[in-house]
Amino acid sequence: MSSINRIDDAGTVIWYVSGFFKKMNNDVFSYKWLRKNGSIYSQSAGRHQAYFLCLEGHNMVLRHYYRGGVIGKFNKDLFLREAVGKSRAMREFELLRWMRAQGLRVPYPLAARFVGLGLFYRADLIMERILNTRTLADSLFDAPLIPQIWSRIGVRIGQMHALGVDHADLNCRNILLEGHKEVWLIDFDKCRRRADGHWKQSNLARLWRSLEKEKLRHPDLEFSEADWSALKTGYQTGLKKVGDFLANDE
Repeated sequence: MSSINRIDDAGTVIWYVSGFFKKMNNDVFSYKWLRKNGSIYSQSAGRHQAYFLCLEGHNMVLRHYYRGGVIGKFNKDLFLREAVGKSRAMREFELLRWMRAQGLRVPYPLAARFVGLGLFYRADLIMERILNTRTLADSLFDAPLIPQIWSRIGVRIGQMHALGVDHADLNCRNILLEGHKEVWLIDFDKCRRRADGHWKQSNLARLWRSLEKEKLRHPDLEFSEADWSALKTGYQTGLKKVGDFLANDE
């Protein structure tokens, strides 16, 4: 695993992976600077956008951390200050690195930034972009998925749970499909490692609700009880001993 460099300057702390950035500074996290230099080539939809970058030949995603819910209407992106290592971006950065080291299909984190502002801070994260993928939700608009794909989705979730990772927002837009083979899990903000517990079933219930919600909005979306059954079968396979699935991952 690549080494981590650290910049600490006047309350701003940046962690970044060696080999991906020739020169790391605050500009790399600046939308205006990136746009001026032609590094942004696309962006995600939605209220809180992520930006897709190409820097020094590497495809990346820049995500700024925003507040949600009612608080987010009055306070867009300021979080109560805490130790740098426990801040939002750094926690996700460390968790992604650990999961990748275990063999889980998640984006590789490249840089994280903490910007201290008195009693508060702002945060940003840069990750690799997984190319040639679509969300599970978008894929279901085109055609039904074969049972093997549903099973593989379940396997990936089971593997995540076997590692003890509680996904705070497991939904059909945080699962990426790479063609008809690979499955990736994304968006690990506020996620954490936990001892075994009911949270695993809560993760699955959240995913089920997101699929049902999409189907209510779009009745032609291809999702059935049989699909969910195939996912649950794969999930049980993924829950096997961690060493087994890393050695025999299909």
